[in-house]
Amino acid sequence: MEGAKLGMEAIVEQLKTGITADTLFSTVSTVIPFVIVMVMFAFGWKVLRRAIKKASSGKAGV
Repeated sequence: MEGAKLGMEAIVEQLKTGITADTLFSTVSTVIPFVIVMVMFAFGWKVLRRAIKKASSGKAGV
């Protein structure tokens, strides 16, 4: 086991060899459409809840 890295050095070495710009951006590019849809859904849900709340109290406005 001479020359083998242990502990934090081994973890850092694995991260350096495992994560490249290509693997990072390929993962991010598959996740981004989902994130965009979720943000738009959350914004729409907030506006809808606010509109319903104001309509139930008899006020106009969004």
